Amino acid sequence: MRALVALFFLAAVSASAILAQGPLPFRMKDNFITGLSSPLHLTNAKDGTRRIFIVQQRGIIKVVQPGSTVPTDFLNISSVVSSSGGERGLLGLAFHPQYRDNRRFFVYYTRQSDGSIEIAEYAASEANPNIAVPTAVRTIISIAHPAGNHNGGTIAFGADGYLYAGTGDGGGANDTSNNAQNINVLLGKFLRIDIDTPVGQVPAYNIPPTNPYAGATAGSDEIFAIGLRNPFRFSFDRGGTNQLWVGDVGQGVIEEVDVITNGGNYGWRVYEGTRCTGNDPNRCSTGTNPLVQIPPVFEYNRQSPSQRCSITGGYVYRGKQNAMPDGSYLYGDFCTGEILMWHNGQQVPLRDTSRSIASFGEDEDGELYVVGLGGTVDKILGNRTSSDFDGDVKTDRSVFRPLNGTWYIVNSLNNSVVTQQFGLTGDIPVSEDYDGDHRADISVYRPLEGNWYSLRSSDSTVSVQRFGLTGDVPATGDYDGDGRGDLVVYRPTNNIWYTLRSSDGGYSEFRFGLTDDIPVAADIDGDGRSDIAVWRPSNGRWYSINSSNGNYIEVQFGLNGDIPAPGDFDGDTKTDYVVYRPSVGQWFILRSLDNGVRQFSWGLDGDIPVVGDYDGDGVDDLAVHRPSDNVWYVIGSNSGILSFGQWGLPGDLPVPKYDTP
Repeated sequence: MRALVALFFLAAVSASAILAQGPLPFRMKDNFITGLSSPLHLTNAKDGTRRIFIVQQRGIIKVVQPGSTVPTDFLNISSVVSSSGGERGLLGLAFHPQYRDNRRFFVYYTRQSDGSIEIAEYAASEANPNIAVPTAVRTIISIAHPAGNHNGGTIAFGADGYLYAGTGDGGGANDTSNNAQNINVLLGKFLRIDIDTPVGQVPAYNIPPTNPYAGATAGSDEIFAIGLRNPFRFSFDRGGTNQLWVGDVGQGVIEEVDVITNGGNYGWRVYEGTRCTGNDPNRCSTGTNPLVQIPPVFEYNRQSPSQRCSITGGYVYRGKQNAMPDGSYLYGDFCTGEILMWHNGQQVPLRDTSRSIASFGEDEDGELYVVGLGGTVDKILGNRTSSDFDGDVKTDRSVFRPLNGTWYIVNSLNNSVVTQQFGLTGDIPVSEDYDGDHRADISVYRPLEGNWYSLRSSDSTVSVQRFGLTGDVPATGDYDGDGRGDLVVYRPTNNIWYTLRSSDGGYSEFRFGLTDDIPVAADIDGDGRSDIAVWRPSNGRWYSINSSNGNYIEVQFGLNGDIPAPGDFDGDTKTDYVVYRPSVGQWFILRSLDNGVRQFSWGLDGDIPVVGDYDGDGVDDLAVHRPSDNVWYVIGSNSGILSFGQWGLPGDLPVPKYDTP
């Protein structure tokens, strides 16, 4: 106990040197999904299958299985969809909150016969969940639409279980019919309806009693909010209070983002953003009959030199992979292809692309995608980097000295040195982000007692957890995809993996492997979760179970005497099979991107592979630690520049290493 108390006070003094730093790098996997035609939207069914569904303008919905990037047809209703005129088509898709049980989903499209907006209900096949029944169960609502543009397009279920829809103002310039301010017209509005009604009921929905014009109140019962021009893309924040965020496309000067509330008036056509348009000057703030406008959360100007001209609303980021700051809002501009973020009251440009950004999308884990009308879906990548103690998304050179139980870390952010006494002789370093603050925690596993000791970087406290027995091999990783490391051991005596999940404290056992296998925590299927995997020295084979679908994988790659050193060397978010051959100082990489094999000479006999992303480009680098001179030799995957740095003493254990200590 005295030793533990001493460790705590040392932690409080020294760990403060490791601080959270500035904005995260923005990384994106281009062309993550291909084989698409005019994609407009991406979503998920929230049914636990982790599938992705992509809406195509001409009337086809594609489905992509977890661990795959190949889309297949889910529904084809092109015969009833009008996609002429640029802004028409199959525009939106929403799955019922109980979709797993009732197979119901809803689509938003412009009707072939007359261009009217139509929301219809469909159902997935009972025999094959990856195919929908092509005939509609029923039409929910039809809304006459006079022009080919300003159709809105998104539908989504709120936390209240009701279906929300954003409709455009009917088209044309400056809302010539003043639809957006007319409470008896369903155009230029947010609608909210209850679709849990018997098939055959007319109308096919009920009115939520708290809608602002429900019942005897003048105005259309379906209306939730008014004063929108073209709320093409909106989404609910899956965290916090589930706010509804929308990008409302402007007329010619202002693009705006609003948070929609019950009964709110967002100003169009009187206001474009906060600008009085002059269409109805008496309704502006200085007029004789001013309306009460809820102003935008933020807006931006179309004027040169930005050339921005059409906002594409996005999502509040609530993912677990550290892709963006939690609670920041991602959006884009259709005309410039820019991807931007609203964070801490500031508009932050993230990337300038050549995409015509039609939508953003969100998967079940809250990770985000960029949908380009030209046929692309790009994935925004997380920033989870091994042995990143300072939070700059770069691997830090770090060693654990068993002789005195001390950690020595060089922060890549500013080359500052952290010295932290934490551990005893015989401990195994197991640095991971256990507290979810996007920084690795100084941590050890003590085999003699089966205890895990972790110095939390978030608050400098020490956590102790008994989980394991003498002889167990730690195999830390994020197995449940919550952005935090899980306590995992592999027991060679019975070949069982024991996992203590950080997400819910749940415990699991899984028999997989043989006595002499080496456990390797690796996200082989690219779903953001570590897979149970081993490398077998006796035959040079890799064995794994995909966390995405439970599939068993066996790959021959390596020879007896090789050291497994898996990492993502091609930047496709999947871990590649990699071995380092000490006898010849060579690396062999089986790329998951194209199944191509790469061979590199980098190292000497006796070197220890220390795979990590040292240059912060999202791709792992070839790196070795040479115990004979304690020099780290790294080839940056981005620049190809060789970096050399001496760090450590004889007997030190390099922390960013995959093979068993």
